[in-house]
Amino acid sequence: MRRKREGMSEAQWKLNMVAVIVLMIVYLIVTLYNSERLAAQVEKMSSHPFEMVVAGGELKMCIAKMQVRVERLYKHNTMDDVIYIRGILDELYEETDQVLKRLKHAYQGSDKEWDNLEDNLDEIKKQQNGFLLYVSADECFPQDQVIAYEEEKIEPLYQETTAMIDEMLEDAEEGGLQYVQNVEQLRVRVLVLSIILMVAMLAVFIFSQYIMWRQRKELQNRSTLFDSLSKSIDDAFVIRDAKSGEIVYRSLNMERVLGISPTDETLYQGLKSEDVDEIYRYIGDFELAASYKKLVEYTRPDGEKRWVLLRLYRVNNLDTPQVISFYSDRTNEEKQRIFLDAAMENADKANQAKGDFLARMSHEIRTPLNAIIGLVTLAIASIEDSAKVQDCLTKINFSSKHLLMLIDDILDMSQIESNKMKLQNEEFDIYQFINSFVVTIYSQAKAKNLEFKESITGFSEGSEYYGDSLRMGQILLNLVSNAIKFTPEGGSVFLKVEKLVTKKNLDIVRFEVTDTGIGMSEEVQERIFAPFEQADSSIAAKFGGTGLGMSITKNLVMLMDGKIYVNSKENEGTTFTVDIPLLKKESETKIPDFENMGLNALVVDDEEEECRHAVRVLQEIKIQAEWVMHGAQAIERVISHHRGNRDYDICLIDWKMHDIDGIEVTRRIRAEVGYDVPIVMISAYDYMEIEEEARAAGVDGFLPKPLYRTAVYEEISRELKEREGRQIQGKAKQKLLSGKKILLAEDNDINRDIAKELLELQGATVIACEDGKQALQAFQNSGIREYDAILLDIRMPVLDGYETAGRIRALNRKDAVIIPMIAVTAHAFSGDVTAALRAGMNAHVSKPLDIAELCDKLIKEMERAESEYIRSGVAKNDR
Repeated sequence: MRRKREGMSEAQWKLNMVAVIVLMIVYLIVTLYNSERLAAQVEKMSSHPFEMVVAGGELKMCIAKMQVRVERLYKHNTMDDVIYIRGILDELYEETDQVLKRLKHAYQGSDKEWDNLEDNLDEIKKQQNGFLLYVSADECFPQDQVIAYEEEKIEPLYQETTAMIDEMLEDAEEGGLQYVQNVEQLRVRVLVLSIILMVAMLAVFIFSQYIMWRQRKELQNRSTLFDSLSKSIDDAFVIRDAKSGEIVYRSLNMERVLGISPTDETLYQGLKSEDVDEIYRYIGDFELAASYKKLVEYTRPDGEKRWVLLRLYRVNNLDTPQVISFYSDRTNEEKQRIFLDAAMENADKANQAKGDFLARMSHEIRTPLNAIIGLVTLAIASIEDSAKVQDCLTKINFSSKHLLMLIDDILDMSQIESNKMKLQNEEFDIYQFINSFVVTIYSQAKAKNLEFKESITGFSEGSEYYGDSLRMGQILLNLVSNAIKFTPEGGSVFLKVEKLVTKKNLDIVRFEVTDTGIGMSEEVQERIFAPFEQADSSIAAKFGGTGLGMSITKNLVMLMDGKIYVNSKENEGTTFTVDIPLLKKESETKIPDFENMGLNALVVDDEEEECRHAVRVLQEIKIQAEWVMHGAQAIERVISHHRGNRDYDICLIDWKMHDIDGIEVTRRIRAEVGYDVPIVMISAYDYMEIEEEARAAGVDGFLPKPLYRTAVYEEISRELKEREGRQIQGKAKQKLLSGKKILLAEDNDINRDIAKELLELQGATVIACEDGKQALQAFQNSGIREYDAILLDIRMPVLDGYETAGRIRALNRKDAVIIPMIAVTAHAFSGDVTAALRAGMNAHVSKPLDIAELCDKLIKEMERAESEYIRSGVAKNDR
């Protein structure tokens, strides 16, 4: 038995060895004792007159001994056992020869029987020698095969030979029967005791092997568990010979941690050369500390950079010193540290940017404020000089709007950063939206002598959506205003709107703003959307601004689940692309059209896409249309139709065309066919500057590009109604609110006086109140429809605007639920608009007051109310 320290404890191993030795000693004592007794019996038989019986019994005993020795090889068949048994058998062969000689001397039977006995004994020797060779072969045979071999080859010879001796000794048995019985009993006892001892030794051996197997199994389970753990953890280790560098053991997770299963040569190949040199200095210098630890950068074979905590431990108290290398993956921790460092650096930069922003805002706000204060002083000092006062007021108006823009940007950014900004979900028409936007932005481009163009495509299947058109307008205004601001005079700005893709009930709409301005470097593009950032310090000095516009734009786009991209090159221009998903509006009611009226129209525009779009819009409202791309062609076409008594019912003529502009085309048409054909001028530009000239030339109305269905329908309806009696010149300007009586509630004296005077300049009669309670009482004491509209400030003492509106709507009066109520307030966020509408108001106008906007909304709401009064049958002073 080979001692295995890893499979059995020291005490267990010693106990098993002692048990085996004790059993062997007992076996030896029993064998010697019974041998003595057997020798005494043999001595007695030798002195017996029946020598034949004694010799025959000895021969059988020899055969029995051979059988016992051979059968011992069933269990113990090592080479030592075979050699041991061969020696014993050789002795038995010699003993057998001696006994056979004595037996032959006393034998009196036939020669044939004696020859057969000798032949059998020779065959036994032959088979036993063959059996020894069989069990001593290199290949280990199972026990059952060994037993089967013995039982097939040798056992029959034992039996046959024993039978032959019995036959030969039949006559001699009676004389020496008693001695034979004694010898047989002694042989049986020896055999039984030998078997018992052999079984005991075998049991001890099997038990010790079982313990060793169980401990090996436990070690194997522990090894499997350890291997599983080493695969899952981030720490890998390698044990190396400190002198030769040979790897003795490597953990199973080495490939996962390092990307390779390292050999002696590749163990440190992913490290930097200076780290490798330091490691080998540590390993070779036994005077250094017993451990080494360092965070190193490790490059995996696939090129991935990782950070590994390398720890080396040197074990010197062994015959051969060993070095244990631990590799702990610290990539996540190091990335987190780098992220935190970057976050700290960004926070410092943000603080610095905010500091710079506050300093810049101090300058930006004080500049227009200083101008306003100075201009007011100049105006007061020059009160007699109306021209000077007019100039001061114009400059004050400009500075006020600039200051308002700064404040709006700051407030928007504040709302975004505090997550208080809420988007509205209102229906709008994309053509109307772009139309209004283009009209707003055109004057900015013209003032800088820039070419501004727009294009809108892909909305033939529907142009109505749900969304926050106000914030979308703010996005476009920021982008286009910047394009105009940073494009030198003579450059161009192009706005392209198109539908990219439709997903169920959503359309992805792309807004693309391209300019030929100063452009940006790649470094600037990376931080252009950061708050308080501008391209460089010279930008603020040269162009002004808060540095918040692009950050607000990106945040608004993200709030709408959209995406924004920028592509720019210095001195070549910039393109901003915004993709926004919009919910399509399913048409619930039929939009009115001119079906069955048989109308036909002519579209004149020098851009084919614009012509096709206009014709498509006209066809949607059931007007047959054709188009031409030159003014001269248009004149010829109109004259031809007129001569054929087939006048067009409407002509849509573009203002700016390459050959002849729209005004001249109109003038020539009027000269040839008169004023029977309504002519509407279409343009992407602000037509206010040429309105007087256009009307003088014979233009009846105006439509801004891009054309959208509702606006075209309304304009054509208006022109058809006014076809007869339309005057050549545009109507002279008149006071917009003449004959209207308005109730105004405003707690601030100055703001109240300003609003009152502005409204009165437009011909209105204004009854002013200091708070909501006074306004409520004034309305209660008035007659039915005495007031045409009510203007309410929101934040007022006693009763605020919301509560005042609610109480008025709740009054038991026929006009209480119809009379227009408009919020005039400094609360300018989209949430304030929603709150005003929820309180019962019809519209919202933010301060500072834009009298044109206010008049527009008043007129629109009063027209709506008039229709309601007529439908409901409510007359003035109707009690």
